[in-house]
Amino acid sequence: MALRESKISKNLSLPILVLVIVCLSQFVYLNSLSNQFVYDDEFTIVTNYFIKTRNNLPSLFNKDYFKYSGELSYRPVVTLSYFIDYAFWKLNPFGFHFTNTLLHTFNSVLLFFLLKRIFNCRTTSFITTIIFLCHPVLSEAVNAISYREDLLAATFFIAAFLLYIKTSKDKRSISPAYFASVVCYLLGIFSKEMAITLPLLIFLYDIIFTKEQSLSYKLTHYYTGYILTTIFYLLMRFMVLHNPVESHVSYPEGSIFINFLTMSKVLASYIKLFFVPVTLCTDYVIPYSTSLFDTSFILSLLLLVAVIVITYKLFFYSKILFFSIIWFIVSLLPVLNIVPIENIMAERYLCLPVIGFCMVVGNLLVQRHNKIGPFNNFSITVILLVFILAIFSFKTMKQNTVWMDQTVLWTNTARISPKSFKAHNNLGNIYRDAGRLDEAIVELQYALSLYNDYIDAHNNLGVTYRKKGMLKEALLEYQRALQINPHYPYAHNNLGVLYAKSNYLDLAINEFNNAVANKPDYADAYNNLGATYIRKGLYEKAIQECLKAVKYNNRYIDAYYNLGTAYFNNKQLDHALEITKLVLSIDPNHRDAHELLNLIYKQKGLTEKR
Repeated sequence: MALRESKISKNLSLPILVLVIVCLSQFVYLNSLSNQFVYDDEFTIVTNYFIKTRNNLPSLFNKDYFKYSGELSYRPVVTLSYFIDYAFWKLNPFGFHFTNTLLHTFNSVLLFFLLKRIFNCRTTSFITTIIFLCHPVLSEAVNAISYREDLLAATFFIAAFLLYIKTSKDKRSISPAYFASVVCYLLGIFSKEMAITLPLLIFLYDIIFTKEQSLSYKLTHYYTGYILTTIFYLLMRFMVLHNPVESHVSYPEGSIFINFLTMSKVLASYIKLFFVPVTLCTDYVIPYSTSLFDTSFILSLLLLVAVIVITYKLFFYSKILFFSIIWFIVSLLPVLNIVPIENIMAERYLCLPVIGFCMVVGNLLVQRHNKIGPFNNFSITVILLVFILAIFSFKTMKQNTVWMDQTVLWTNTARISPKSFKAHNNLGNIYRDAGRLDEAIVELQYALSLYNDYIDAHNNLGVTYRKKGMLKEALLEYQRALQINPHYPYAHNNLGVLYAKSNYLDLAINEFNNAVANKPDYADAYNNLGATYIRKGLYEKAIQECLKAVKYNNRYIDAYYNLGTAYFNNKQLDHALEITKLVLSIDPNHRDAHELLNLIYKQKGLTEKR
């Protein structure tokens, strides 16, 4: 009877552990569900027409993807997830955040089952997983919708690894799990390129843990699928669907040597974040190291040498601990700026590498429990684990509040990283939108003092100057932005607005056309173009442009009003009446629409019905 109860207990414990993982991961991120869209979410989701209609789905698979998606790299799986979210939630941020928390929970459950296969120990796997799910460095990827790519890459990476281990123990020559693993790998690298390290990690796993089959057998039966998938991805990524903008990203100061010195500091910073995730930041500013004798580089190098020595020692002491550190190093390779990336350091890059750290901690806690007297050691192990979970969970939940909205996020970033030109640029926008124009100008000028080629800041400063009536200064800022990038659509649009306000209508039309040529879904530019054509009396052209504006933003009140005005002036009164009523259904207090409605009724010999 006792044996039977033991078996029942064993069978029940696995679902219970999974339930704890699910509940804890959702609890830690519960306060993130009320957050708004922040950071890159604005142009990736809020103003992105691309994800708002199923008709655009074919563009996921051609070069139009870069025009519309808002992505720098080819990541169609991520963009497809935005299509799905928008279909369910429209622009309700709760739904998008909920999807992110579900992905994080799913990753945690997948990781538990993967580690159970690797460690062959349920306790170690569970402890490692719960440390992972509450680690604060993951808060950026979970809270920022536009960084969902890291969560999805981790999802397919872990799933592919788990399926591979199942495959390698399957004696059949053709296994469904193998094909599922390769497909997951394909989806992972088309979510984010960091998943490309999977084949290398699988190879190292086989060398360290498996001796049943020779590497030549593995190569012919298993590795070939991953290798061919990698080649296919590289061809698509760098030849067929390559974004030319990526070519402008280079090494720090254009030097491989400076890149090596600087990335050594970044690597050391990542290690520190794993152990002491106290100061987390949305935008890290890493001063470049230019000499082998820089103190920061020397300290970083000493830390890295210590890690290398420890890794070497672990090779003879514990295969699992050795593989844990190998996991961290290998999964971090794609974001060590070997191929230049836009941001040389970010917490979201650690979605996969942090697993290696958690594996080390989980194993050390369990090994400590097994070595000393059972009662005292068990108590100490539990206390250590609870302490780690409490600190990490508290920090994560606190960090969730930092992502509450744009104001909180960028105020916090500017405080922690005062040299962040992105933070000061975004604060400038926030102050301008709040009508605090002088403060906005100070922030934007400071952003440009940190990085004078920051095109967004020049454009935003121009907008602020225009709102303040400083038209000459605004003109100079727009022109500076276009000197940096002649194809920058927002500066073209804003320059057109400036020309229109100064009654240079032909110049304005030229700039609006430049804007939509570089951003074909730019609703504001189409609306401005339509409004300018109305002023010139070109009502047919105005109608065409306003129709394009409402196509890309079907709740665009100004564009609908201008469309109604163009119809009215073009003597198309029925169309004008229909559109004006639509404006008032969106905004019943729209004064100009009421005046236009009165004019339409007078023309039709009627009176306005209220």
